[in-house]
Amino acid sequence: MAEIHSLPLDGDNDTLLFEKLQEHVLAHYPNPERKGCPDPAVLKSLIETPGEVTLAALNDLHIFKCAECTRMLMELKQQKKHKASE
Repeated sequence: MAEIHSLPLDGDNDTLLFEKLQEHVLAHYPNPERKGCPDPAVLKSLIETPGEVTLAALNDLHIFKCAECTRMLMELKQQKKHKASE
């Protein structure tokens, strides 16, 4: 029987998971026409106040299949991190 290893509950595993997800979306889901993308203000809200953003506002799970939204989210996260370090 295969042994199942549990992962420790920390942010490192989440970070790795999201980095891999971002890489996959960037490589496999180009969307230069930005079809179905949520409003940029919604993406900003997802970074700033994620609990206030609904799936409907995100066009369901669009961001998981859109390289353009992923790039924008990565940029917004970087901007937030930069502001926090000032």
